Amino acid sequence: MPLPTTTVPATQAPLLLRLSRAPWWALCLGIAAAMALSVLLVGFRLPYWVHADQDLVLAYHGLLFGDGLPQEYFDHPGYGYFLVIDGWYRLLHGLGLLPVATLSALPPAADPAATAAAWQSLVEAGRSLSILLTAVFAIVYATLVKSLVGDRRVALLAGILVAFGVGLTAQGRQMRTDLLSAGFVITALLLVLVAVRRPPGGKPALLLGLAGLLVGLAMVTKVQAVFLALGIPVVALLFGRRFEGAGNSTGSWTLAVLVGALALAALVPAAGLIAEGIAGWGRAVYPYKPVGGGLSGHYQGLVAGWALLGMTVHAWVWRVPRAHAATATAAVLLGLALGLLALDLRPNEQNVIAVANFVEHMFVFTSWRHATALQGQEQVVGEGLLTLLLSGVGRTLAIRTIVLHPDNIPQTIVVEWFALAGAAVLWRRGERLAAVQALFLLLVAWGLEALFSLRGFQRAYAAYTDPLAVLSAAWVLARMPELLDRAKPRRAILGGVVLVVVAAHAWPVVETRRLPNPATHCDWIPVYMPRVGPFPFCR
Repeated sequence: MPLPTTTVPATQAPLLLRLSRAPWWALCLGIAAAMALSVLLVGFRLPYWVHADQDLVLAYHGLLFGDGLPQEYFDHPGYGYFLVIDGWYRLLHGLGLLPVATLSALPPAADPAATAAAWQSLVEAGRSLSILLTAVFAIVYATLVKSLVGDRRVALLAGILVAFGVGLTAQGRQMRTDLLSAGFVITALLLVLVAVRRPPGGKPALLLGLAGLLVGLAMVTKVQAVFLALGIPVVALLFGRRFEGAGNSTGSWTLAVLVGALALAALVPAAGLIAEGIAGWGRAVYPYKPVGGGLSGHYQGLVAGWALLGMTVHAWVWRVPRAHAATATAAVLLGLALGLLALDLRPNEQNVIAVANFVEHMFVFTSWRHATALQGQEQVVGEGLLTLLLSGVGRTLAIRTIVLHPDNIPQTIVVEWFALAGAAVLWRRGERLAAVQALFLLLVAWGLEALFSLRGFQRAYAAYTDPLAVLSAAWVLARMPELLDRAKPRRAILGGVVLVVVAAHAWPVVETRRLPNPATHCDWIPVYMPRVGPFPFCR
């Protein structure tokens, strides 16, 4: 939806409108600078052991890769992040900004001062990478929202809200595999939305291919990304558009055949890789349990079928020209196959097994956390897991009331309330499809939160859900631009944005005042980091 066309003198225009008229690149740099300043002021200089369960393990694997040693941590499985942190450490070391970039270059454990200094520099280098990644994520998000809704004001507000949502504010202050995974899959979702709302052609097909690639990369980084990825076909169906007069030219079929041939060339080795992972089920480093109902080794085909069904139904409902539908499907499959084939850059059977058997892999860690509730459950699907899921749904809905669950309230809840109220207004106006679209995005976010409760409440997981809630609110606001044109509602909206930004610093400030006892990490460090000597706080 375009900006209001009424001409207002620049000096009399509202601040938000004046800001939105600035070059988009300048606005993006402003968001990035604000995010970096926030982290540098609060949290960047914390001791290296504050978030040891991720910071130290991920930094350790950057050093392992730097020495050409194999991966040792497969919980997520984390593979994509290890590739990135290895490259980041090499870059900083080459520029003279990081003294140690390989495991063999670490100072001896007998020198506690040098050891502490080396790890502090490694973790701070990792935090600087997190600042860069969160800023890129927020900028890409805001830019794609601008392309989707067509209103720079709405896109700017959406970018700020995502940048200072609980998810990215947590991710930007530590090293976590969730950041890359969430950034990839959320960006893939937005690329699909932009693509399905454009006339058929080469550019939408390219966007869909890139989306497929990002989904594959998200999966090899953290398999939990599959939950949101499975929702993308439904979101694409809801947000699709029909374009009259789009034909099936010979050139379009030529492109479809070309992309199809490339997709087939990539799918054959990718499918072989997944087949190897399924066959290696019993060699997993963690004790897998069968899914139940004979689904182990077969649900992967159902997931692939779900994706193909989603693309087929979308093409039928929105009357997408057959040539473009074939090109788009091939592009998605090509991108997804290339993303999975990234596992061959640093081959390790355990990564392939984890990605191929993602349901069993995730259940391992759920069963560890909820050992009592899942005691004796010899398969994934069972009464214990269903009870936990229902409890997670109840907790998620209770949080939205605040009164029923006053703990762990995300500051973005005001965004969700706005989206709900806006959807109700749109429904009463007769814009029922737009209302359903906004509500579905919220439901997906809540569903993800309920699923993630199986691993316990972690603020960093909101990197998957905050962008969905913000997108829901942005979709509503873009259809009610009068709220930004009138002073009173505009002040209320801006006040809500300011509230989110201010509240984003509450937990980081608390963390700086409540430093944990690092000795509590000394039991697991030798298990996850066997190649390093004892840390100074473990003596």
